[in-house]
Amino acid sequence: MGGYGSGRRSSRPTTDECITLSLSHLKQLGMPRRDCLSRRVVTWSRRGQKTAELTVVADAYYLEPQPFLKFTGYAHGQRVDCTVALTCVPMPFGGERWYALCPMTGRKCTTLVMPPGRTRFASVKGWDVAYGSQRECEIHRAHRAIYNGQTRLKALSKYTRKPTRQRLKDKIMSRQLFLWEQTDRIASMLV
Repeated sequence: MGGYGSGRRSSRPTTDECITLSLSHLKQLGMPRRDCLSRRVVTWSRRGQKTAELTVVADAYYLEPQPFLKFTGYAHGQRVDCTVALTCVPMPFGGERWYALCPMTGRKCTTLVMPPGRTRFASVKGWDVAYGSQRECEIHRAHRAIYNGQTRLKALSKYTRKPTRQRLKDKIMSRQLFLWEQTDRIASMLV
């Protein structure tokens, strides 16, 4: 294993540094809906400062023959005006699932990202953006897993079954034990 600071280095940004928009988040906002035109203002902030404020318009066969998402506003101090096409796939037991078509690769995706300094959205593969966890050491991954687990635990419904809740608590505890072991190991090396 490498020492402190060793590992992959790259100048390309990670998803943590990008403005990220998932279609599941848009679905929670009630967008897109078939034969409907909807509009929402979405704000992103990082470390307490607003990084982007975009108006998102979703037209699903209302005014246009092709469904799309249109973004206008400001991000990273630059004017943003871009459009991303949508496609709809019917589900086996009814309903439909919406996907964005990446403007750079043409592939279906569920998450759009805008790296710093850019003014349009594309998929993670389209911008060749790395995920934040790809550059983390095991200790930082454990911290992220604990944070995500605690967030998920708080968001669970009161009707969640006990085995499911216990599995999540066990996962959090195993990551916490790993951190304690690593802390003890580092402390023993210093003495």
